[in-house]
Amino acid sequence: MDSRQSCELNPSKLESPIEACTNAENMLGLLDEVIESIFSSIDACPRTLRYICSCLQKNVMAKWPNDPLVKTRVVSGFIFLRLLCPAILNPRQFNLINDTPSEIAARSLILVAKCLQNLANLVEFGAKEPWMEVINPFILKNKNRMIKFLDDISNVPERPEPEETFSGDPARDLATLHHICATHKDELQNLNQHRPILKKLVTVTDMLSKHKLHYTEMLR
Repeated sequence: MDSRQSCELNPSKLESPIEACTNAENMLGLLDEVIESIFSSIDACPRTLRYICSCLQKNVMAKWPNDPLVKTRVVSGFIFLRLLCPAILNPRQFNLINDTPSEIAARSLILVAKCLQNLANLVEFGAKEPWMEVINPFILKNKNRMIKFLDDISNVPERPEPEETFSGDPARDLATLHHICATHKDELQNLNQHRPILKKLVTVTDMLSKHKLHYTEMLR
């Protein structure tokens, strides 16, 4: 995505109404690319995660057997609300990019996440945000595909064997873990009153933060 290419649709944020048409084309083109990438990613999804989706579907269908879409919405709430959309909103925090997105790109990512969440919920935009109604044809076009995707990604009825190999960058993963702990240090300190084991985590987080500050000052 070109960081200079705006997808803004809210008229209160546009300098000219003429921009709305161009931005809508940018938005719809970007959404098509993103959703095709998501729909084609089933085999790349860890089977353990897919098994969890299968368990979620079984549990909600047992409780609400007369709701045909309950099994779709429970998986969409897990996959999109908890995983995909947060990663789109904060790509740097999820180690998808190295630099913070530009202001224009960040706004576009917010709109993409918003549209994908509506599609995952099988809900069109309405009177509350009339400027977003231009996205409704995209949602209508992909509703059935979304239902099939969520069913297919949940099609792992048996618990898979643990994977023997794991890919990733341990250094970046540990740096991300430290960032999360440092961001939520106050909450961890409150929790360690009831869970003493967290005191060690807070101590290590403080120590690493001091080392990071020390090395940062050395590099200046």
